[in-house]
Amino acid sequence: MKLVMPLVTQWLTQGERYASQVTRLAGRVLGPQVQSWSLDRAYATDLPESMRAFSGSAAAQLDLTLSGTNGKTAPALYGPWAPRATGDITRPGQSVVHDWGIGPFPLSQFRGTVRARSGSSGEDRVRVTALDGAERLRFPARLPRPDGVLANHLSFGGVTSWVSSPVWVVDHLLRLGGIHTCPPPRPTSILYASMHGGTAANIGYLSSMAGSWVYWTDYNKSFESAALGNSWENVAEYIPRTKPVNRRSDGLWFEFWINTKPKTGSEPTDVRVQTSWMTSGLNRHYLTMNVDCATGKLTVWNGTNPEWLQNQALQWTHEPLKNGSIFHVGWWVSWSSAGVPTVAPVITEQDAMFPTVFGDAVLSQTPAPVGNLDTVKLAMRGGLSLEAFQVSQLATKPTTVDTATLTGTWKRGASLGRPRLAMETIPRVEGSAWEVISQIAKATLATAEFDSSGYFKWRDHSRWANPSPSPNLTVSSTRELASLTVGEEIDACRNYVSVKWANWGRVRGDAIAAVSDSASGTAIAPGATLTRTMPIGEDQWDPRTPNTYVDALPDCVSIKSSADRASPGVYGAVEVTMSRDGGQVTLSLRNRAATTVYYHGTTAFARTTASDSPAGPTDALATVQSAASQRAYGIQTYEHQGAGWIQYRETATELASAILSAGEYPIPSLQTVEILADPRLELGDVVRVVDKTGAALDTLAWVVGIKTNGDDGRVTQTLTLRGTKANGVPADTGLTPDPPVNPDTPPP
Repeated sequence: MKLVMPLVTQWLTQGERYASQVTRLAGRVLGPQVQSWSLDRAYATDLPESMRAFSGSAAAQLDLTLSGTNGKTAPALYGPWAPRATGDITRPGQSVVHDWGIGPFPLSQFRGTVRARSGSSGEDRVRVTALDGAERLRFPARLPRPDGVLANHLSFGGVTSWVSSPVWVVDHLLRLGGIHTCPPPRPTSILYASMHGGTAANIGYLSSMAGSWVYWTDYNKSFESAALGNSWENVAEYIPRTKPVNRRSDGLWFEFWINTKPKTGSEPTDVRVQTSWMTSGLNRHYLTMNVDCATGKLTVWNGTNPEWLQNQALQWTHEPLKNGSIFHVGWWVSWSSAGVPTVAPVITEQDAMFPTVFGDAVLSQTPAPVGNLDTVKLAMRGGLSLEAFQVSQLATKPTTVDTATLTGTWKRGASLGRPRLAMETIPRVEGSAWEVISQIAKATLATAEFDSSGYFKWRDHSRWANPSPSPNLTVSSTRELASLTVGEEIDACRNYVSVKWANWGRVRGDAIAAVSDSASGTAIAPGATLTRTMPIGEDQWDPRTPNTYVDALPDCVSIKSSADRASPGVYGAVEVTMSRDGGQVTLSLRNRAATTVYYHGTTAFARTTASDSPAGPTDALATVQSAASQRAYGIQTYEHQGAGWIQYRETATELASAILSAGEYPIPSLQTVEILADPRLELGDVVRVVDKTGAALDTLAWVVGIKTNGDDGRVTQTLTLRGTKANGVPADTGLTPDPPVNPDTPPP
């Protein structure tokens, strides 16, 4: 519900309602040229319309009728063949903002883009149709598909760790459309994991998990939702999309946001980032960075021992870390030509004007041989929450709030809420991002919409389980209520509910299917980039960015000193990048050395399902029922399709119980409720409907559809409502229902 000024509320007390409106196309106010308009918002649900439950997406549509001005007709000004100077104002894809209100105070109602326009010769009218922010999500949906957990089905206490969730997927698709819930990936990001309901990487690859990644929250977080630590150490291992070399003119920037408010006492509360660098002969070098919020210590270890505590260490102290607060933690890492790392922490407390920038410290005892960054491990434990983890390539160390934290460079455009439904893997998808978001909303009983201000809102199934007892608006037959039809039908009853879910328990993703590219000594000059493309099958999970090795063995790219295949291998010269788009994999090789090197092919690591396991998940059902409702109404069944987004019996049972709670007893439906137009109403609001003249009704109902029309200043509004509760349990007091078969009729 919008916040409304007292003067607006005063105008709403008037009986006859005339709209004040402001319509802008391409940023220009058209004023009296808008002859009429209609605005339609409604959830597109596949649940029975008469049920109090609702789900699905809502794409608002605005229809405008424009007239001409200054002696020129509307088609001549705004039609498809109009001059660009005026025709571009209404072209498809152009911005549209429409505000309306009662009296002289219009409120924000619609933000979107033109979808279509039409004008008829001989008429002074052009009709324009616009859609809201959903139009920004018409690009093809692309989701990462790490094999991660499928190789070992990691579980903790019977609950499989979260690779992803519906919230994570929606958050990822929104981000691809430029709609962010936390600081976005930097342009040069090589690894990014939002941690918004899953450990999967948005950029890069989740290769393994350990610990108990089962706690996610929308409180005590920095921005949207976050991973919660606990007494066990959680570890997620990532492979960056780009594997940079450790001889470079720029540096690497490791960063994340943490909230330390949940921690208590001096319990271990820390976040560790461990990098592994692949050098010649498959040897490794390790650089590890740790922030301990209980002690305020910042420590770096450098060396060849995989047990990081055995390597050379440097340490700083930042006392504010011991206080419960929200911090952005950054680590600046650069390398000398001899392989000596220079490290500096940069700590920024939320809302601080300046970060705490520590001086660069040189770790000189253990220089690293030339090599590439292979893996990045993120480990956390204790009472803290973490989100927006990323690694970027930057030219210089960030030293200001804006450069360190991206403050002021992005604007939050969505709210998603707490992740509740775990996913073991990310399904294959088809269609646009909006189509996939709509599919997920229907499958998980959530709602997805852009509100009147253009802000995206995702609300899960819990939003209608416990409606607010305080209505956003009361409409009564005394004044606001123009007409009301109340009905009740057996289709509103669902007392035997099954939810179909995808069981991945027997699927093992441990068979290797190569993504290969052969080459015979292709030269890469200093500073040049070689790009190669390879096909990949739909049955394969995403390939991992390969390492540099002598030969193009699985998970390796072969880089040598000459075009002769027998020449020595070259390490730490080529920066390797691998990305997938649908059925194609792109490999980019950038030579960071001062001499020419030669590419001799690659074989990327991409898993498929093992031959002795199912190729995909098996369907399973979770069923709940109400014997009391069945006695009154008979068995009324409903089977809900999880469409691959429900992957655990516990999740399916939770959704089935929610549907049963909504449909156990039929609820009277309220259709086409005409009221005095109110610009404050939003989809999902709860209104109180009072009818003392006809239905003797006083009930709460959800707003699931709003249709508003404006014509010559007059505005009308019709609501579609769903009741929030049934009218009690049938008692049949004093009644003796007849049996279905006449007892006086003998059998045939």
